[in-house]
Amino acid sequence: MGARYVLALVLMIVVMVAWSIFYGDRFAPEPGDSTTTEQTPDTSDTDEVTIDPATQVTSDGTTEPLSPDLFKQVEESPDDSMVSVQTDNYSIVFNEKLGIAKQWRLNRFPDRADPEGAPLNLIPESALNCLALKFGSAQLTLDALRATWKADKSEIDITGGQNAETLTFTTTIGDKLRVAKQFVFHPNTYFVDMTVVFQNVSDAPFLMGGNEPANGYELQWGRGINADLLPYEKRSGKRGRHGKEGAKAYIGNGGPKRQLKPERALETVLWAGMDSQYFSALMIPDPQIAATYRLTETPQANTASDMTLIAPTETASLVVPGFYLQPQTKQANEFRLYVGPKDDTILKTIEAPNGSETPESALNLSKIIDFGFFSPIAWGMLWVFKGVHNIFGNYGISIILLTALVKIFSYPFTHKAHKSMKKMQKLQPQLLELKEKYRDDPQKLNRATMRVYKENGVNPLGGCIPWLPQIPIFWALFALLGSAVELRGAPFMLWIDDLSAPDTLIDLPFTIPLIITQIDAVRLLPIINGLTTWLQQKFVGNMTPTTDNMQAKLMQFMPLIFIFIFYNWASGFVLYWLCNNVFTVAQQYIQNRYATAEDEIVVVDAKKRNSAKQRRDS
Repeated sequence: MGARYVLALVLMIVVMVAWSIFYGDRFAPEPGDSTTTEQTPDTSDTDEVTIDPATQVTSDGTTEPLSPDLFKQVEESPDDSMVSVQTDNYSIVFNEKLGIAKQWRLNRFPDRADPEGAPLNLIPESALNCLALKFGSAQLTLDALRATWKADKSEIDITGGQNAETLTFTTTIGDKLRVAKQFVFHPNTYFVDMTVVFQNVSDAPFLMGGNEPANGYELQWGRGINADLLPYEKRSGKRGRHGKEGAKAYIGNGGPKRQLKPERALETVLWAGMDSQYFSALMIPDPQIAATYRLTETPQANTASDMTLIAPTETASLVVPGFYLQPQTKQANEFRLYVGPKDDTILKTIEAPNGSETPESALNLSKIIDFGFFSPIAWGMLWVFKGVHNIFGNYGISIILLTALVKIFSYPFTHKAHKSMKKMQKLQPQLLELKEKYRDDPQKLNRATMRVYKENGVNPLGGCIPWLPQIPIFWALFALLGSAVELRGAPFMLWIDDLSAPDTLIDLPFTIPLIITQIDAVRLLPIINGLTTWLQQKFVGNMTPTTDNMQAKLMQFMPLIFIFIFYNWASGFVLYWLCNNVFTVAQQYIQNRYATAEDEIVVVDAKKRNSAKQRRDS
């Protein structure tokens, strides 16, 4: 393997690792950036609202002290009644007293870090804001702290494709407002319809909102979302790939944002929620509500250091503008909740409640899937992968065929580079002489070397040319394996049971920490890839011999280095690299045979010309 070839591989690995780090951090808030983020002090492990307990405004406009007993919030306890909902796609557990969701398991997606393979739960145990209501009025917020909810059912089971069923939670807040959360669960879907009904039970008009007319109440989801950990990540206590995960909102142009700039803080949002690597929990309001978005952060949350959680301090909220309720009247606001995989095929079918799919109001839920800078290539690759999967039922075969297509596409570049490398090989004696002649003058050596290249029509970078078209492919595949839920848990063959995770042949009872990785299992695919790298090195390494001892040593250890670099990478990516090595060796073999045949023809022609000249001379 030539020095330029090695350099190209190393540079690609370095760039991909750096890109993955940048990819995870570029949405972090910049210091001094004015945002719509609300910093909420947290005095306990609950997301309490801080209210000044000194005074309250009475009905006649005067103020009077408040009793500290009024601020005792209804807290969660182990004895609380739970309401369960079962469908084919998900299992939900509600806390009846608090009227919030405590578990939301996706039945078709096992938790890969759970030895028993239980369905993946997206709601963290410490989250107390999943479908919670927060009011803009301080008095309403105070009353809501003491309110308890009551459900009309204790269990719903619509597995097997039964009809949709409804679950309603009701409570009375203060002495004027009755609130109901009505959920409609549909079979064979991932979305749930939710209607929040407010009823003024008093004989006087009631203002839903506080000092800010734009803030009537918030529908919240958070804090955080459970991470989809791999077994080795759970054992090591370190998460691998970090993406742009956490709270998100979409206003209809651009992409989803973690937070909105001040000038866009009051723009209507089409959806908001929490996002993880392969899954999302999104709240979609009725467009007529004109809801806005708020990101609430709780920096003092005790879960901030828990690696099993994503964005453990963040809560995403839809903010509904304030409104008046006349005596004994009701107002209902409709929402649609999507809690499920980031599957483009499913996301395209989701519509807003009472929404018309105009270009201005199109949800574009697929934008929650972010493949990074080379997303057009990644989307094209995913389309090819799905097509091949429909035929063969195996995404591993899709990766192999993709590798073959890339090699076919890059063959003209490879063939041209092969010729350039052959010329370079013939120039080695001249280059060695120049190096000896100008050993004390590097500038003259460089000029003389470039002159030799130019006179012989050699491109010194020719060995890297075949890799240039493949760099976007590497990046796109890297992003695809880390974001496309279709590849999550997709098996290939034998022990390779998840192309988005490292392959595991045998789990070790111990862990070997290294600088670039850690070894806690026997992974055969990186080892095979290292062997094919060694084979490729032996097969094509003599194309551009080097006299640099450091380069020679680097090439000797490169197969071993590759084993450790790829040891905990997704097996689908390692499979791509392995197939690329195999196809490169095969391609080089064909090119060598072709070049040998060409050389033999040249020799035969030269002999014929010499024989003809000798006959003419005689």
